[in-house]
Amino acid sequence: MILGSCDISFSEIKIILDRLVADRKDNLSFFHGGFFSWADKAALADAVVSPFGTPPEFRLIEPDLVGVGRAKETTLFKALTVGVGGYDQMPYGGPYASGDDLRAIETWINAGMPD
Repeated sequence: MILGSCDISFSEIKIILDRLVADRKDNLSFFHGGFFSWADKAALADAVVSPFGTPPEFRLIEPDLVGVGRAKETTLFKALTVGVGGYDQMPYGGPYASGDDLRAIETWINAGMPD
């Protein structure tokens, strides 16, 4: 069940995520594991976080939470707001996602992650 259309595209979500890690892009794979990417929508949909390349692993956006009004339950949303698995809110030390950024991400996931 897709909750409805939205005017937020993957490219806008990518801009938000890129801005949040602008100073750290070179170190993302080291800190989050080799399957952590949002180079394109498919990469973000399949992204798995493995802190420092070791267990535990966290799927960033769990497929069963997409398009059903449960975006706030995704690992991505939790990581950007409160932290996950004993790790602090991301990106570590900030800058943190603004309320508008979080609403955009939530709306996009709830709408089924449109292109």
